[in-house]
Amino acid sequence: MRPFNPFRLLRRFRRSDRGSLSVEAVLVFPILMFAYAGLFTIFDAFRTKNVNVRASYTISDMLSRENACIDQEYIAGLNSLLALLTQSDYPTIIRVTVVQYVEDEELNELVWSAVDGGTGIYIKPYTQATLTEEMDQYIPIMADGDQNIIVETWSGFVPIFEFGLDSFYFENRVVSRKRWAPQLVWDTGTTPGC
Repeated sequence: MRPFNPFRLLRRFRRSDRGSLSVEAVLVFPILMFAYAGLFTIFDAFRTKNVNVRASYTISDMLSRENACIDQEYIAGLNSLLALLTQSDYPTIIRVTVVQYVEDEELNELVWSAVDGGTGIYIKPYTQATLTEEMDQYIPIMADGDQNIIVETWSGFVPIFEFGLDSFYFENRVVSRKRWAPQLVWDTGTTPGC
């Protein structure tokens, strides 16, 4: 019989690989789950962004073909359509603005602006000053008297797993020209032809 040697036991323990799979799984599994949850959250954010962009373009295209007068009830309907298209569980906001280029003044002149929604963040209709300050860089070059329709949408997003990503609003901006009618008319109640 051999005498007891503690160093031999330590060497055998160091060389043994039995149970290493279980230990590695215990160490790696939380990291894999964290990575999976993070990738799922990022994928969901990009999917939601893509849906919001498509909804904004759909609404902008719809307005560019509109021949009837627009009023606040119509804008509220557009916001309901935005919520339906995005299938959003969170509040949506829409702002529609019509601008006209005045060549003599080299100015994008505000024709009208309207907002619907606003739960969560407060969005106001543009004034001439805020339009010039915030939107001039986004409005393409137009001929004298041409009009563009600016559709801005906001849709709330709350991530499924919060890994440093707080809830926020996706904001989209689409600028388009009228297709058939020369202008998109705002109905004030006394507008001729409305």
